[in-house]
Amino acid sequence: MACNCLNTGLGEVFGERFARTEARRFRKHGLTRRAQQLIEVIRPLVRFHEATLLEGGAGVGGVSIELLRHGMRHATIVDAVPAAVRMARTLAEEYGVAHRMSGVVADFAHMDDDSVHDLVVLDRVVCCYPDWRALLEAAADRASRAIALTYPREAWWTRFGVSAGNAVLWLGRRHFRLHVHPPAAMHALLRTRGFAPRVAGRVGIWEICVAPRLAEG
Repeated sequence: MACNCLNTGLGEVFGERFARTEARRFRKHGLTRRAQQLIEVIRPLVRFHEATLLEGGAGVGGVSIELLRHGMRHATIVDAVPAAVRMARTLAEEYGVAHRMSGVVADFAHMDDDSVHDLVVLDRVVCCYPDWRALLEAAADRASRAIALTYPREAWWTRFGVSAGNAVLWLGRRHFRLHVHPPAAMHALLRTRGFAPRVAGRVGIWEICVAPRLAEG
């Protein structure tokens, strides 16, 4: 969950220790149920053997690695935390997909590389980003066929949990904060950019959204 925003204290929470922990968990258990379901809803969107992937806030790269193992042609992972990108490269080598994966340390919403990919994935990234509009605009600029993302469900108990988590972060003098952004507004922005967002599933507090690009004309 090493989400991607350079100015919100990410390194305090998602640093070297967190990356090692996430890598151990991935080696032992594979993807979480949420990430597995995300991959299942991605399957119909693109032909894996022809498609390229851009994953923002990729953390140690579990989703990208699994998509590459399922036949995705190439994946580029982007994360603001250098330790996460280093660990993702290590895992990619261990799973035999390093030759088809690139890693970039950058703020996804303001990265210099504007190359277009078939699919953009933002798994548990929106919740870590204060400016969700900049994040989704960047995704829309770079997705030629579809965007897939997960974010906290808009419910009172989700907001309560996030508030409690932020209180713990405040007590620990961490600068990082979690966010619950309005799904309706996020979907509306994607529609203005030519995508057709829909809720494709829910796992615990997480909502899974897929947004294929509408055919022009």
